[in-house]
Amino acid sequence: MCESIEQNKGHVVDWDNIQWDKPRRHVRRLQERIFRATRNKDWAKVKNLQKLLVISHSARLLAVRRVTQENKGKYTPGIDGQIYATSQARIELVEDVRQTNIFNYKCKPLRRVYIPKSSGDKRPLGIPTVKDRVMQMLVKLVLEPEWEARFEPHSYGFRPGRRCMDAIWQIWTSIKIQGTQKRSAWILDADISGCFDNINHDALLKRIPVFRETIKQWLKSGIIEFGKYFQTKSGTPQGGIISPLLANIALDGMERLFGAENSKGNYTTPSSRRGENKKLSLIRYADDFVVTAPSRERITNYVLPTLRTFLKERGMELNEAKTQIMHRDDGFDFLGFTIRQYHSKARRVCLAKPSKKAVKRHLEHIKTVISRNKQMRADELISKLNPIIRGWANYYCYSSAKETFNYIDYRIWKMLWQWCLRRHPKKGKQWIRYRYFMNIDNKTWIFGERKENTLLFSRSFRAGVRYTPVKGYNSPYDAGLHEYWSKRYSKSWRETTPM
Repeated sequence: MCESIEQNKGHVVDWDNIQWDKPRRHVRRLQERIFRATRNKDWAKVKNLQKLLVISHSARLLAVRRVTQENKGKYTPGIDGQIYATSQARIELVEDVRQTNIFNYKCKPLRRVYIPKSSGDKRPLGIPTVKDRVMQMLVKLVLEPEWEARFEPHSYGFRPGRRCMDAIWQIWTSIKIQGTQKRSAWILDADISGCFDNINHDALLKRIPVFRETIKQWLKSGIIEFGKYFQTKSGTPQGGIISPLLANIALDGMERLFGAENSKGNYTTPSSRRGENKKLSLIRYADDFVVTAPSRERITNYVLPTLRTFLKERGMELNEAKTQIMHRDDGFDFLGFTIRQYHSKARRVCLAKPSKKAVKRHLEHIKTVISRNKQMRADELISKLNPIIRGWANYYCYSSAKETFNYIDYRIWKMLWQWCLRRHPKKGKQWIRYRYFMNIDNKTWIFGERKENTLLFSRSFRAGVRYTPVKGYNSPYDAGLHEYWSKRYSKSWRETTPM
């Protein structure tokens, strides 16, 4: 079906009966060819393949489906107030995109909204129209394979096939003491101040040879807030589909400042700096990054000035309030984990645990759900709590979180016990215990009214499972690594060896 669609672009599409595997395979084949041509530095072929993919009908179908059906903001309109919630509306959007020239179309301004941050402040978002989001998705499908072949190996944020735990694992292996090996003991935990809002447009556009004018329109589109138009002079709009990719493009090269290994394992740092930079390592997740170094003086005298110069060229600067230098024995927080080297008489061990702030936020979330549903049936409350517990435990199960999981289970039990006592103030505790808690096999005090629907325990997710990190420059767009990625996303991704 995909081939007939590609040959006859005016063909009427039955949206509900599209076999989506065929458009996906067609787009993936072109993306793999772009990736391979980039690796071979055949830039003329890269451009031709990108132009071929952006006008592909399969790519348009996937872009419309991603924006209007799969993304969380599928029912969030832009300034035109339009959403595409029916099959007929999506077909009309596909036709509208087909008739639009990606290289000279005019985008509309963004709609400004604010969302709360964990610090109590509000984060500004710029919401494009649905059509503009589809056009951004098209360009992302085209640009991402090229840049996946060019990005640095220790960049993990907003990239396919990579996740937070890859960054935590890399930091853990960079600082832990192992035998007689000398590892970096000092850490620079850095944060970029308003990264998305301050990226220099000219510096970013110089790095994008294809679709430069189109991306420039998105960057300069302006914002509508309280009925007034405001021009955008810097930054990428948070809320745009392509914004995370553009931020990664702007920050690409930061790791190479201190040396990196290429895909063959060869050191690429110039020989004049090879000796002094050999023990430096930079691990980045979006705009948060960590630099490990052998001494505090090395960070103060070399790393920080180098980073400030790099960021200044791109219109950004370090957030001095959140940028800290610490020793691995003191520990530091990164992406919700606390990483610290512990010393005891028996042994020395480096552990990654859930941070205290993350535990506090999780318990506050659980408490809010329970307190807001005081009259809800136990079955319904369990249905609300289980996804929260499952998601949090799955995120931290690769860390040394056994004690944390036990503590969280205890706190949740206390909250639920108070919830039960409040519902039946005139009943005895034994009655309440047998009304809401069960014994299943060798487990006691399991909250639930039916064995088919009981509350999950955090400790039922085994903590300390060994994580398998993504290797170097490996990318899902590499046609030679299909077996690697199929194994990675299967059960073998979790190994049974403790960390």
